[in-house]
Amino acid sequence: MANQIGARMVFENARNLAASQGFGLQSAKCTQSFVRSEVAVSTTTAQYTFPIIVSSQNSSNQRVNNKLVNLQDLFYVSQIGLFLTDASATSGIGKLYTYPNPVVFGPSAYNTIYNGQLSLAINNEQVLPSWDTYRHLWVGQTQQNTNFNVASATSPAVFSADQNDGSESGFYPCEPGIILNGAANIVCNLNLPAAVSTLTATNPAIVLLMRGILIQNATSVR
Repeated sequence: MANQIGARMVFENARNLAASQGFGLQSAKCTQSFVRSEVAVSTTTAQYTFPIIVSSQNSSNQRVNNKLVNLQDLFYVSQIGLFLTDASATSGIGKLYTYPNPVVFGPSAYNTIYNGQLSLAINNEQVLPSWDTYRHLWVGQTQQNTNFNVASATSPAVFSADQNDGSESGFYPCEPGIILNGAANIVCNLNLPAAVSTLTATNPAIVLLMRGILIQNATSVR
């Protein structure tokens, strides 16, 4: 559960780690922030690369909800979340799902995403070699299109929504924290044991959402 004491510790850890890596923080501004990167699901690959810094985004992976690290900034990662969405690359109203909701995504083809592993390399150094994605699978006690008082849903009035707490559902703390340097070469890959066999949703995409501390104007890039 989010609280002010935990947030303060994250802030102190961010400053201490950045200083230990030689970044000058005298004129840097530290604020709570996030990094969001999305990739479309494909049936032809079992490896996905998330753009993390603005220079790694191009016409093929640009999505309206992406929020990446600027070249002059640092970002301290304190939490990592992994989600599914059915929104297109240009839609700003997509919902983040913490499990393959069968109403939206159909059969269990997307479960392979939760048997995968995330890796993060900065300047060819593996700072996060193997992060299992199963820790992000969260199925609430209430799911969409579930009503225990009727045999089946007969109208929108009896639909119930997925239980979801946006402050913590689908997130996992990242400790020790990681500094993302906007001026560095960052490669973030998601490796699955097999490709998703069938795209049953209209615009399925995987969403990587990292929360933490943004340290502005701390790199050598101006």
